Amino acid sequence: MSSHQCHHCKATLSRTQYFRSHYCDKPLCQRAKIQKYLVENKKRLSQQLIADIEEFIADSQLQKLPSKLLDEIKNISPIVALLPANTNQLRDANRERNRDFLDHVSRIYDDIENINQTGNKIYTKSLNSPLPKKEAQLVGKACATCMGSCCNLGKTHAFLDYPSLKHILVLQTSILIKNELVTLYSEYFPDQSYEYSCVFLGKMGCTLPRDLRSFTCNNFLCDEITHYQIALSQADSAVTYAAAVYNDTILHSSVYDEDNFIRVVEK
Repeated sequence: MSSHQCHHCKATLSRTQYFRSHYCDKPLCQRAKIQKYLVENKKRLSQQLIADIEEFIADSQLQKLPSKLLDEIKNISPIVALLPANTNQLRDANRERNRDFLDHVSRIYDDIENINQTGNKIYTKSLNSPLPKKEAQLVGKACATCMGSCCNLGKTHAFLDYPSLKHILVLQTSILIKNELVTLYSEYFPDQSYEYSCVFLGKMGCTLPRDLRSFTCNNFLCDEITHYQIALSQADSAVTYAAAVYNDTILHSSVYDEDNFIRVVEK
């Protein structure tokens, strides 16, 4: 009789079943298997990130950290943030994609002029309250580490919609006609942007000032950033080791606090 058991439900497994997988085929057990892998993989990546950054700090040839940040690192345990990675490639600006965005802005402007709220897709109806300044700075640095994974969905619309543009127009110091609005946005296209992503996602992040971004862009926080916010609220220090991960591999990493941001790995 087999002495092998499913690691989750303890059901008896044959020798072949056990060595193929330590879990039986029940959906609940398969979910437990995946969850165990995710927990172990997160632990492995966290350990690798800490080791990589400690090696970076110790290497006198790569020593770039300000003394204040170094002192903090010596006296506290840093927060570890594992984030999704943007894997798209930088390309020279694509004029056709830029024109598509400007056409999109023009259509939304016309909708506002004609009070046609359903003429184009609405992504988000309202703007959330801004994060506290310190938290916003740290979240921004985490996002800079991942280099815009969530921006991949922005394509040539940048999530700009009727509620967002109406709000943006109200914020302007003077009334903008459509051509002036189009000219304003055209000034912010980066020389290079990530292919298949938002037209405003450049090497250093979003090239739009926050007051010209959509509600969606200003509101959105991915699950990993939300977990990071919780860690920040529970930590004694803001020193963070952050990594952008793709397919179980660290592609980008950084170390930062409120005042500093140092890239450690950038592939």
